[in-house]
Amino acid sequence: MHPSVDAFRAYVQQTTGLEPELRPWNGAALPGYLKQRYEPHIIQLAGQIWLAAFLRQADPAPTLQLIKQLAQLAGLASPSPTGICLVADHLSPYLRRRLVELRQAFVVPGRQLFWPAIGSAETTQRPKRLHPKPVQKLGPTTQQFLIALLLNRLLPPITVTTAAGALGCTPASVSQAVKELEASGLMQTEVLGRERLLSLAAGPEIIWNRAQPYLRSPIRQRLRIRISELPSQAKLRAGESALATMTDLAESAEPTYALASRLWPKKDPPKSIPTPDIGTCVLELWRYAPQTTADQECVDPLSLKLSLGDTRDERVQLALDALMEKLRW
Repeated sequence: MHPSVDAFRAYVQQTTGLEPELRPWNGAALPGYLKQRYEPHIIQLAGQIWLAAFLRQADPAPTLQLIKQLAQLAGLASPSPTGICLVADHLSPYLRRRLVELRQAFVVPGRQLFWPAIGSAETTQRPKRLHPKPVQKLGPTTQQFLIALLLNRLLPPITVTTAAGALGCTPASVSQAVKELEASGLMQTEVLGRERLLSLAAGPEIIWNRAQPYLRSPIRQRLRIRISELPSQAKLRAGESALATMTDLAESAEPTYALASRLWPKKDPPKSIPTPDIGTCVLELWRYAPQTTADQECVDPLSLKLSLGDTRDERVQLALDALMEKLRW
């Protein structure tokens, strides 16, 4: 028996309120080409006899040929059916539109039912959401989104649309970030009406510790340039400069700033200077915009921790530990 028979019966009953009763096929033997393509079943539905043709192959015949073959199946059925319904696990959107135009009944269990002769309007359901695939490292937007959630930078209710507006990125980017965070066990979603509400899968401190294997430094590149040539958007203190502002670490002689890498001028950029000099600064080019999670005049503490995580300077590591201890989750 075709594997979709039970799903077909359940979906028809759920959608129409009518329970189809299957009867054995008593019609003539099918020609080879029809037997290869279809598995026919006689069903009784709403006091009428129908023929349900279950598609065996993934790809149905072209529309006109399909309609002709269904008519041939109906002609071989006994008793003669009121009509015929095509049943398939999947039909392309184009073919479904054409079948509706031709008034040909069809059922895609769990997805769509079109059966005008029994008074059923076209019904479409969204496909089941696939489980997201695990990732090795979070993408830039995903890490930015996670840090914003951890630091409570987004006001609830949090949706894909509101998060995209707050982070300055597209809803498609946030949707992809949600998939990565769900796959990593860091986020949970709840459907409320037409909205999908987003939240951390546990408390912020728990999620921060759980996320460590997936996180990376936000820095793509470090440059040394003259402060006089610093891009106007690079206002946030970063690196040891930010750490000195947030802790008791002594201020570095050379200030450090952060800038989203996409804002770095590709045409006539400031000249890179190989060693510290009078009037120079360090500029970090970040994978995501540091402003979205910034802590006043500095980059946020979690991104700062990630950016300095590989520093071997014991003073810096002690200051980072002090910074994390002060953090209010």
